[in-house]
Amino acid sequence: MNTPMRGSAAVLLFLLLGCATGAPTKTESTTAPGADLAAYTTFGWQLDSESPSTSHPPLSIADANIRNAIRAQLIEKGYREVAQQPDLRISFETAAYIAEKVKSPVRIGVGVGSWGGNVGGGVSTSVPVGPEGVVSAQEARLTIRAVDPKSNREVWVGTTTGVSTQGLATGAVGNAVADTLAEFPARRR
Repeated sequence: MNTPMRGSAAVLLFLLLGCATGAPTKTESTTAPGADLAAYTTFGWQLDSESPSTSHPPLSIADANIRNAIRAQLIEKGYREVAQQPDLRISFETAAYIAEKVKSPVRIGVGVGSWGGNVGGGVSTSVPVGPEGVVSAQEARLTIRAVDPKSNREVWVGTTTGVSTQGLATGAVGNAVADTLAEFPARRR
């Protein structure tokens, strides 16, 4: 007798989790004309200033997590991190924004129909239940850039929007970075 109740509870849990996931993220990337990213072998980090006399603010925990996720993705793609004279300088930025989505009311419908022989028919109606409104959620945009320091030009940029800021705080950084770098090519060996 307990089995149907557990099954119902599991279905309800999956339905609630499905509703909580929100809209999917959107990812875009662009490679500079003539840039052959797969030919580069090393990467380093773009600093605010290349001068050693300038002190840099400490890396925040969130920035360190993003940097570690980028490092892992690039190493997996065959690039090697170096401190001096890298082929590519990598930088990233995040920006939070409020995303507003129209929330439609739940609709309840009633239908009547009959089918028999060669004739069929149906009538239905639905009524909105609940208020129509706007739901606001805080989301973030993650942008990753690759600059060729020899030519001093951006050779690649990738952006993912719709990232849950809650996810950035709880460790879903790896997924956002992987989505953003999905179109970044693996190094040619």
